[in-house]
Amino acid sequence: MVRIILNGCNGAMGKMLANIIAQDEQAQVVAGIDITQAADTPFPVFESIKECDVEADALIDFTVSKITDMVLDQCAQKGLALVLATTGLSDEQLAQVKECSEKVAILKSANMSLGINTLMKLLKDAG
Repeated sequence: MVRIILNGCNGAMGKMLANIIAQDEQAQVVAGIDITQAADTPFPVFESIKECDVEADALIDFTVSKITDMVLDQCAQKGLALVLATTGLSDEQLAQVKECSEKVAILKSANMSLGINTLMKLLKDAG
């Protein structure tokens, strides 16, 4: 079973992902990270990734670019694979993503919708 930490768990995408993952027999959200607390989560929620001491295999990040540096650092330190769905990354942060990807697996996409990703693949294949 893949153990997942969900960064931004109390936001709209975080809640949707938690519900989807809860229906998957091969994955489980073992912890959440969010600056806002919600009483209805079936997993512990921490205010910061640095506070999270739950063992996991991967982290899914749907937050803001101002904490991406900390997310990358913590994933590299803890050996967590990362799904990075944060937009607005600076050139320096994109370089840090590349550097971090040499230590842990990273899937980065600014748009996770099926339609956009299919279009991007078609454009890449056509070029």
